[in-house]
Amino acid sequence: MNHSKLNLLRINEKISDIMESIQVLQQYGEQDDRIFLGNPEALRSAKYAFIVLIEAATNIATHICARLLAKAPANYAESFLLLGERGLIEQNLARRLSKMTGFRNLLVHGYGKIDNQQMLGIMRRDIKDVKLYLQAINKLLK
Repeated sequence: MNHSKLNLLRINEKISDIMESIQVLQQYGEQDDRIFLGNPEALRSAKYAFIVLIEAATNIATHICARLLAKAPANYAESFLLLGERGLIEQNLARRLSKMTGFRNLLVHGYGKIDNQQMLGIMRRDIKDVKLYLQAINKLLK
């Protein structure tokens, strides 16, 4: 694959956005449930960090699809699935990341429907998938 087609500056900016968001979410995830869930400002901040994280991860995926695979994904979820199909990320990881885009849609389009306890679980349990994604992207870029 011709990696020279990739906009490395853009990808690195998005990686920085993801890493900053992970840091915020991990800090909140380490808090006691009652403290985090009882803090409206922390809840808003975590939701925003999730939006930034998912948008940045998806932006990287769609960029790679367009530039390396010469394919435009039909939606955010498909961008990860295409990377998995082409072996650029592990397929099970691609499926998990594609589900993450549904959480992004819920955050962006329906804040009232978010279960904050469930969001806390995602912060504690599923952020590792984004870290695995970053490892795969960094491997691809080398």
